[in-house]
Amino acid sequence: MGTNTDMSHWMGDLFGATKQHYTLKDIVIPGSHDAGMSVLTATGGSQKSTINDCNTLTQSLNIETQLITGIRMFDLRPGVLKDTLYFKHSSSDCMEDAVGGGYGERLEPALLAAKKFVEKNKSEFLIFTFSHFCPKEIPVAKLAEKITGIIGKDHIYYAGNKKPGDIKIADLKGKILLAFETARFDNPAIVFNTMIGASNEMLNFRREYAATNNLKKLIQAETLFFNTLKIDVAANDLIRLDWQLTQSAKEAAMVCNAFESDQNSPVFDGAVFLANVLSRHKSIITHARNANKVLKTQVNKWIEDQTINAKNKPNILYVDDAGSWITQYCIELNQSELYNLK
Repeated sequence: MGTNTDMSHWMGDLFGATKQHYTLKDIVIPGSHDAGMSVLTATGGSQKSTINDCNTLTQSLNIETQLITGIRMFDLRPGVLKDTLYFKHSSSDCMEDAVGGGYGERLEPALLAAKKFVEKNKSEFLIFTFSHFCPKEIPVAKLAEKITGIIGKDHIYYAGNKKPGDIKIADLKGKILLAFETARFDNPAIVFNTMIGASNEMLNFRREYAATNNLKKLIQAETLFFNTLKIDVAANDLIRLDWQLTQSAKEAAMVCNAFESDQNSPVFDGAVFLANVLSRHKSIITHARNANKVLKTQVNKWIEDQTINAKNKPNILYVDDAGSWITQYCIELNQSELYNLK
């Protein structure tokens, strides 16, 4: 999606003195799906031999580089491998229960890079959402202590009971908002979030996950989602456009695996070859690049025909293969009439 330019301080450039009072509900920021999966460090699960870059990697850039290219919301899924915390992409929350999964970047260096980033770029803020916990690997409260210890209290945004519409950009600057999608425990540094139709938590990500590898079906699902939202947005909702094409089971299992079965089978090996030829190696990243090419055109179309309006406009554009291309589009949207408060 083009070159990845340095957009380390785009928020400071865009939300200057005249927009300090804008809140999380008034703006749109770029988000990274499975943000820690730009590299496959190790595999796991009962069929870990089937796991590789093709069916596991969701990003081309590591978290530190994503920060520089302007990404500001990060989807992070922690897992433990040999007593070390990594980010994971897995079919189950616990790798030992998974059919397959992969470990990506190590958690601590990525969080230290984020801490260093907000120290250097005090006009910027980050939203880190943690989910897909495996309590038998590490208790969630203990994990939260580790994360807050790495980042340090000076760099964490303490939200209290504020809802998104109460959280101003001016207060977020130089901070990281830590959101956990889990049952509550006692830690004032953590915001507890949900991802459902309606909830009582202070933060609820409203989104529609299309679960398809068909671009037309993705657009249909998101169109319906925004039409539904026109009459149904709550004070604790942050609206997220989930713009992912998902591999089919066949693609993930066959297209991504040119391995030979234990019992050499000409029929099976031929099926793998045929699937590769027919599907043209549709890795997660390949799917993403195909979808990302039309994201801007589609969102602009939705704005033009009022599918997206002032009441239901997205606050996060959440993508695979994130980079400066999506930041640039968020800048354009934030400068548009739709995102300018009257």
